[in-house]
Amino acid sequence: MILFRALCAVALLLASVADARPIDEVIDSGYITIFVYEDYAPYSFKDETGEPTGIDVDIARKFAEDLGVELRILMRGADENVDDDLRINIWKGDLIHRKVADVMMHVPYDRELDTRNELAVLMAPYFLEEIAVVANSEILPEIENFARFMNKPIAVELDTAADFFLSNAFRGQLHQSIRRGRTFNEVVDLYRSEAVPAAMGSKAQAEWIASQAPDVVSLIFQPPMPGIVRRSWPVGIGIKHDSRDLGYALSDVASGLIASGEMEAITARYGVSFTAPEY
Repeated sequence: MILFRALCAVALLLASVADARPIDEVIDSGYITIFVYEDYAPYSFKDETGEPTGIDVDIARKFAEDLGVELRILMRGADENVDDDLRINIWKGDLIHRKVADVMMHVPYDRELDTRNELAVLMAPYFLEEIAVVANSEILPEIENFARFMNKPIAVELDTAADFFLSNAFRGQLHQSIRRGRTFNEVVDLYRSEAVPAAMGSKAQAEWIASQAPDVVSLIFQPPMPGIVRRSWPVGIGIKHDSRDLGYALSDVASGLIASGEMEAITARYGVSFTAPEY
């Protein structure tokens, strides 16, 4: 009876896993579906006309162009963690429509994450994420360490790595200085208002914030961050475990974009400096 139940459970799991689309099937279908996060500037967001744009969207377009297929963007918000995002967007789908993508952008290229997600594979690292602070230089011309925020407010998106770091820095002594935005856009608005002279997030986000506040003379800082879980990490793509040939092809495209300088040109369009991934 126990064996029977176990076999039934495996059968249900396999039935719930969306069919993989290897590269031949993607090309024959004439399209590729690529997942990007919503409201995640400068990587992926909607422009004034409602069209998806951003660094990850532009890279996705390059992927589709190289394969000679139509690009279909699947844009959703983040779930509780990256493991859930891989499950929902790559191998299982959402609860109602079971809709999945062929490729997921902006996945941390991490061995532990890859190992514990057996139905997804992480490939094609294309960008190095780093934590940084953007600051109004007229108020904060130097940031030697985070003690500067004992009496100066700093904006951060709720429940991010930067938020956790600030919440625990100096044994919680920065709590009164933290201004949390429920979304990244709220963080941008806080900084643009000039009521909050600094914001913390990824370096790309910090540079994007600076580009969105042209009236503020902004500087980017990366002061010591003792106790932070991770200060930098590469990001790449996630694909289904049995679509590795698609992943290999897109890895070649990503490597070509980096080698040719096109990747740097893509990030520059959004005011972001490119740092090659380390892995």
